[in-house]
Amino acid sequence: MKETDRIVASEDDKKRNFVLIPLTGVYLLAMLVTLSDLGGDFPFMGRLCKGDEAEHLIFANSIVSLYLIVGILKRQRLTLWLLIAYNFAASASGMANLIMLPVQQVVTASGALVPDYGYRINAFCVFLLFLLLNVFLYFHKDRFDNKSIYLW
Repeated sequence: MKETDRIVASEDDKKRNFVLIPLTGVYLLAMLVTLSDLGGDFPFMGRLCKGDEAEHLIFANSIVSLYLIVGILKRQRLTLWLLIAYNFAASASGMANLIMLPVQQVVTASGALVPDYGYRINAFCVFLLFLLLNVFLYFHKDRFDNKSIYLW
């Protein structure tokens, strides 16, 4: 192999990877936090799911998160739109939980000793985080340049 045959990554390609690494970390952390709820109650879309239903929801959410993490690492364009949809669904679920579920019921189910206003502030901050992630994704959509619908 000659020296000229080697493919050298451009500066722009290196920048692409550095922008997506923190995004991967955010979704990995979200997946781990979701997995930590395994075996407990899980608030989803204004309902407090218990038992097998909660475990199935947590498992499904973790599998979707894992797919999104791998899609981010592969810079897949389909993953970009799935991330935006996932963020909107998570935001809608958080707001539905905040509006429809009694705060004390959620706090008691989680086993945390958090005052009502602390839970409300936390839920609203998570809602804002997901909206800001969507803005970030939209402005960095050119970073997702893999047009394949498959992860391999």
